[in-house]
Amino acid sequence: MDPVDVVVVGSGFGGAAFCWRLANKAPKLRIVCLERGGWVDRKAMPSYRRDWQAASFGAWATPPNTRLKSGEKTQTADYPIDDTNSAFKPLMWNGVGGSTMTWAAHFPRLHPSDFKTKSLDGVGDDWPFDYFDLEPYYDENDAITGVAGLSGDPAYPPKPERRMPPIALGRLGAAAARGFDKLGWHWWPVDAAVNSAPFDGRAACNHCGPCLMGCPTGAKASVDVTYWPKAIKSGVELRPHSIVQQVDIEGGRATGVRYRDQAGNEVVQPASLVVVAGNGIGTARLLLASGLDSPALGRNLMFHPAAYLRANFDEEMDGPVGPVGCMLYSHEFYETDPARNFKRGVHIQVTRENSLLSMATRLGPPAWGEGAQQFLRKEFRHSMAVLVLAEDLPEAHNRVTLTDKVEADGLPGVKLDYTLSEHSRRSLDFGLDRGEEFLRAAGAASVLRIPLAPSTGWHLLGTARMGSDPAISVTDKEGRCHKVRNLMVADGSLFPTVGAVNPGSTIGALGLKLADGVARDAA
Repeated sequence: MDPVDVVVVGSGFGGAAFCWRLANKAPKLRIVCLERGGWVDRKAMPSYRRDWQAASFGAWATPPNTRLKSGEKTQTADYPIDDTNSAFKPLMWNGVGGSTMTWAAHFPRLHPSDFKTKSLDGVGDDWPFDYFDLEPYYDENDAITGVAGLSGDPAYPPKPERRMPPIALGRLGAAAARGFDKLGWHWWPVDAAVNSAPFDGRAACNHCGPCLMGCPTGAKASVDVTYWPKAIKSGVELRPHSIVQQVDIEGGRATGVRYRDQAGNEVVQPASLVVVAGNGIGTARLLLASGLDSPALGRNLMFHPAAYLRANFDEEMDGPVGPVGCMLYSHEFYETDPARNFKRGVHIQVTRENSLLSMATRLGPPAWGEGAQQFLRKEFRHSMAVLVLAEDLPEAHNRVTLTDKVEADGLPGVKLDYTLSEHSRRSLDFGLDRGEEFLRAAGAASVLRIPLAPSTGWHLLGTARMGSDPAISVTDKEGRCHKVRNLMVADGSLFPTVGAVNPGSTIGALGLKLADGVARDAA
């Protein structure tokens, strides 16, 4: 292929935001983005079918391994992941838009303290810049994405007025607010990357519920409907069904990438700058397979430890009506308290019910027959779920490595090693205790604790972390690899620490910031 100025690998949040920003800041650059998957056909999303609930156990399951084992035709270009030694199972989507296709669209920012955990609390590592360096990019990312929310949250520095009012809380939210108010704890409606009113040519959310299997109306802000139309209009070339096999590195510089196109042909794409944005697993896999020399590469994998509580109420709630993860949250216990037996804090998030079929699969004895039916009827539209997320501190032994097997996509296999630390266990237990206290205050008749939720590996972070020391970091603060200066990373694998909140907002803001750095260098 003819040489290009910039080739980006991966079209998820980081890659999409980077491409759009760079195309607008440096319009003379020729930018190509290679995506291993394709565009998702919204008309084929399960929400249009009567069997939509069953789809979450097959072609539209959240874990790629489950989709592969189902044997069903999918719209994602999955590869197997050996997660037998991991406490959490990875959840991701390979296609245009990346995992924003199936995300919950809960859209919080990191707190200012999350950028300085080493300085403030003696744990983790400091980011090479602070919250206020990233703040203008958070604001820009909000403006492009469209955020439904309520300004004035005292847990954060002031944010711009939200573009849309918050997603309706409904009866479930009213009951949750009642519990937090009774205890005098902080709570706030979530910032949601979901339209609560028509915005940017996209419809408002109709509260249909199955958000984790794609949004057929486009109300949820996946980047295939936010950044990508704008980036393509600005001149970025997006090549779907392009499975990158290797970053070519010669004499300490990246010369381009090799990829397999949809027809199976090997294509060499020369480029002056290579940017990898394949998430905390995919980025590490490709860079390790390409022979990048960095002792930190693949290490410090962080998911966010997660636990759940599920409570039954005598009063009727809303069930699965509305975006599942976009209700309200409490950051009453987010910051470090010396009185606790752990550093940093926890995020307490109230979520809506899953589908009826999903709830039925969780039934313990009796799992069948009249007793099970009665139990399910008692729970459905009478339950409230609370997700507890803890800060996942970086640990070098939690990592992504390659296997000796070459997979069907032509790349080496990938293996995860992740052990829940004692620190994470203490923070989750504390969060579970506070969650139960809140649910009882809200009027719960019964509360079930799930001490660990393995199928919550949504956040794939930290494996190509930023920093100043090449011995413990892969890139500098500009996302450029220490050993190969024209090779960059632009996704969540850059995070030195991860806070206790969802990373999507920060990944998008980081992509914008990194693109500005490249544009300055190109000027």
